[in-house]
Amino acid sequence: MKQLYKYILIVCAAALVFSCEETITIDTSTTDSKVVIEGLVTNVASGSYVKLSRSRNFYDNGQTARITDAQVTVNTSTGEQIVFIHNPSGGTDSIGYYFPNPNFAGTVGTTYTLNVEVEGKTYTAAEEMQPVTTIDSLTSKIDEDEFDDPEEPGRHFAVFFFAKEPQDRADYYLFKFYRNGELLLDWPTDIYIADDEALGETIDDVEIAGYFKEGDKAKVEMYSLTRNGFIFYSDLSTLLNNDGGMFSPPPANPRTNLSNGAMGYFQVSAVDALEITVEDN
Repeated sequence: MKQLYKYILIVCAAALVFSCEETITIDTSTTDSKVVIEGLVTNVASGSYVKLSRSRNFYDNGQTARITDAQVTVNTSTGEQIVFIHNPSGGTDSIGYYFPNPNFAGTVGTTYTLNVEVEGKTYTAAEEMQPVTTIDSLTSKIDEDEFDDPEEPGRHFAVFFFAKEPQDRADYYLFKFYRNGELLLDWPTDIYIADDEALGETIDDVEIAGYFKEGDKAKVEMYSLTRNGFIFYSDLSTLLNNDGGMFSPPPANPRTNLSNGAMGYFQVSAVDALEITVEDN
């Protein structure tokens, strides 16, 4: 079935239930805002950015505050330094985003070190770009469990992808799926990750998220991850899908590679992508 490679952590526990009530006082006091860093370096030109913002309290509404006056650089293990400039296009959608000047494409085997200076504090992280396997092909098929969705009529195709995963090293991957250029999720909190043990040597006829209609563009992106990146996304998935029940673990921020108490993650990934037009074969 769908999402065979979606990594789900399930924590099993035993508990004693007592027939008494206990009053719990919830601490709703404010906490100090933290710097949140979302960084990405890829092997694709124009595929790198750093987004800077500040955390907010649980009950605060609205967009998180963006940081627009930071100094952002990335140093490589080959001796280069890339300067990231805040919102060079001036667009309102890019406030808080920093882009490399000039653009560059990362290389597998190179280590990238992020340096962010905000109000006298420096935050760093380093990752080595791991190789990514090649997506061999995508195919579309009429979905056997055809359904009618009044909001999306006519979407009766499923898309499957195929690849070979080398088993001579430990690999970790993040997957993203798109329909006509828009990110696709089966559920709003879904994160699609896997290690090579879960995938096996042959990724064969694995169904991606979502459904399609004839003529749609279906795209798969496959990102290599370090083990630290895999742990971060596993933690994030656990946090997003925590139902708050008595057997659920207490909420905790995902483990990060960033220093000095910053939240978020600096991801370095090689990317492979493939797109097809959905057809009735």
